[in-house]
Amino acid sequence: MSSSMKVPVQNRSRERVEQILKTAKELIGEKGIDAVSMREIAQTAGIQIGSLYQYFPGKSTLLLSIMTEYYDFMFEETKRILDPVRTIEELEIASEKAFKQFVSVFQKDPALANLWAGARAIPELVIEDNRDTYRNADLMVRTMIRCLPNLKESELRPFALYFSHTLGMIVRFVREIDNEHGKAVLKETLDILKLKLREFDSLAKKKAKVNKRI
Repeated sequence: MSSSMKVPVQNRSRERVEQILKTAKELIGEKGIDAVSMREIAQTAGIQIGSLYQYFPGKSTLLLSIMTEYYDFMFEETKRILDPVRTIEELEIASEKAFKQFVSVFQKDPALANLWAGARAIPELVIEDNRDTYRNADLMVRTMIRCLPNLKESELRPFALYFSHTLGMIVRFVREIDNEHGKAVLKETLDILKLKLREFDSLAKKKAKVNKRI
């Protein structure tokens, strides 16, 4: 049996897939990944188990579809915020806006939190998570180079990868601890981001002075 999802063509099929995904997200948000079975998803969605497997040959395929949907949405929203940025001052403001939006999406949707919590145990989700990390890091690097043209990609990429990957881990951790401690952790994370941007700005200015002397 193929491990790939069947792409719906007819309107009725697309509606059925949307219902399956909606139902799966609701159940996962309520119970977590491991506690939800394909049979329960089919029964709750009001379809035959055979029909579910026609669209999603396995649970990992279904989970991957949900995760990809989340990742694509958050990437496009972040891109929308960062695309107009042209200066380091604008980048600092936009970065805070993108950061708060990411946190808000994560906190409002328990399915996303539960999916991410169990993602490291499923190879397909690990691959997708790493792919998304690199995609977001690329977006960060492109934006920073646009604002700080004196810097090289190799100087920016390590932090971009680090921050893109660890942000999800931080937000997951915040959901698990005391609310006040969580707010403090998020503030600290945002402060670190701003400090790093200012560090890059200082480095770019030093390079600019050196280039003028040459």
